[in-house]
Amino acid sequence: MEERIEKATFDYFRLKGQSAVVTGSGNGIGRAAAIMLADLGARVMVCDIEADSACRVAREITARGGEAVWNRCDVTSLDQIRDTVRKTAEAFGTIDILVNNAAGFGGGKTFDKMTYEEWDRLIRINLTGTYMFTNEVLPFMIEKQHGKICMVSSGAALGYDFSDPHYAASKAGMIGLAKELAQELARHRINVNVLGTGLTDTRMAHLPGRSWEDETRGLPWYRVGTPQDQASAIVFLVSEAAEYITGQVLCPNGGAWM
Repeated sequence: MEERIEKATFDYFRLKGQSAVVTGSGNGIGRAAAIMLADLGARVMVCDIEADSACRVAREITARGGEAVWNRCDVTSLDQIRDTVRKTAEAFGTIDILVNNAAGFGGGKTFDKMTYEEWDRLIRINLTGTYMFTNEVLPFMIEKQHGKICMVSSGAALGYDFSDPHYAASKAGMIGLAKELAQELARHRINVNVLGTGLTDTRMAHLPGRSWEDETRGLPWYRVGTPQDQASAIVFLVSEAAEYITGQVLCPNGGAWM
């Protein structure tokens, strides 16, 4: 019975043997997504600006019986992106899946407190980094005429947050990029979708003075999301179960907005 269920699960997602790159996967949502993908049979490149974190997650995956490699990668550096893509291709032969998860945060600043330098920094990390990584990976997917891309955006892009306009703008840009790419790449059978995350219990979300009790009180589901909540949706969107879904924004948010 258990063997039948396990086979059905692998057949449903059809991730076994596929090669995935998950950016910013040393912690939080990226880490959870990398582990889930590997548990379902994907071969995973764990990359993060924190080399120690990336190495630790890759070792965690292999200890669970999965297949993973790791690389330090600052997504604002085209050279480091190309190095990560090259090492992924050397390890796995190709790239089938890209999860653009690496992100910077604004620190809770309103428009009047934001500087030009802070604006530029977040646009470079969240939007330009996503563009560059996608551009470097696409040749592998176009050659195969198949691929899955997930942009990890945020509810801030949809007007749910009332601070960090530079963060919101960068994340909204990811949605616009994904929707355009979904149309452009459909002829190559490449799906491009977006995760619009709700409030999630990650290191980045723990701002000084933030009241998690107050945040939770306003949620119909009455709890803050976990990295696993978001990772489950990512894994679905990059799996073969989502073959007929493209250009969409999926928002795991506990009912915070509907």
